[in-house]
Amino acid sequence: YAVREKENNEDDATRLARLNERFKREGKPELKKLDDLPKDYQEPDPYLDETVNIALDLAKLEKARPAEQPAPVK
Repeated sequence: YAVREKENNEDDATRLARLNERFKREGKPELKKLDDLPKDYQEPDPYLDETVNIALDLAKLEKARPAEQPAPVK
């Protein structure tokens, strides 16, 4: 039990350090403990960000060169 509790405390300390680094870059005040983190806080999602970038690139390409319409069948 003591080993697992130590691991949890180390994980919490690492998470707090990473959050504080991110907050510092964003100009936000640092947290004293994880419990100070707002309940509605959402961590950045790099997969979602990249998906948005890909969709925007695709939309720009489609606008620049629309897909050809198939010829009508007679």
